[in-house]
Amino acid sequence: MTLDLKPDSGPSTPVPPKSAEGKTVSVADLSVPNNAREEFEKGEKSLTDNKIDNSIFHFKKAIELYASFPQAYTMLGTAYLRQSNLRDAESALEKAIQLDPKSAEANIKLGATFNQMKNYPEAEKALKQGLDLNPDAAAGHYELAKTYWAMGRWQDAEPHATRALATLPDLAPAHVLMGNILLKKKDAPGALHEFQEYLRLDPSGSMAPAVRDIIDKIQKALAIK
Repeated sequence: MTLDLKPDSGPSTPVPPKSAEGKTVSVADLSVPNNAREEFEKGEKSLTDNKIDNSIFHFKKAIELYASFPQAYTMLGTAYLRQSNLRDAESALEKAIQLDPKSAEANIKLGATFNQMKNYPEAEKALKQGLDLNPDAAAGHYELAKTYWAMGRWQDAEPHATRALATLPDLAPAHVLMGNILLKKKDAPGALHEFQEYLRLDPSGSMAPAVRDIIDKIQKALAIK
């Protein structure tokens, strides 16, 4: 028995730190005029405050003021992704990559978008590109682990899930993913620990009821042994 991993776009969704997403500064971003940068910073603050519509307004304004602003497109795509507006997220992130092909962050977020679309071959392509650009981007490893799990390639998912958790141990859904992988390996005690860790980190999370159910089943099975 394993748990289905479903995207949770609500405000309680843990957001990896920017360093974990492969954030870099491009040459194009350095030439941004002050008025566009001010709008961009307002958009970032609104996104941090979970004012998604407001953040989209400011990111779009930044782009109006300076069309060649890859980071504004990246953050616009991020805001759309938070809304589960996947088509607009895809379009914005692809534009960011067109302007700055070496943006690990944009590639990783595009991969996350494709994961939510269930377009796993394209997700794998974008995420591998992002990780080639920044091998230490933990969010990229987590998303690629999700991609491989969805494709039935749990052996390929394991090293990426392990690496993601090494950097982001408080990313609760990653523990469910690792629990699923350990069940495939027939490591019930290890899986039990991962599911319990999820509940410790996010006891009211969207997967909590199913996690409690599977914990009960594992504990009963271990007691029988």
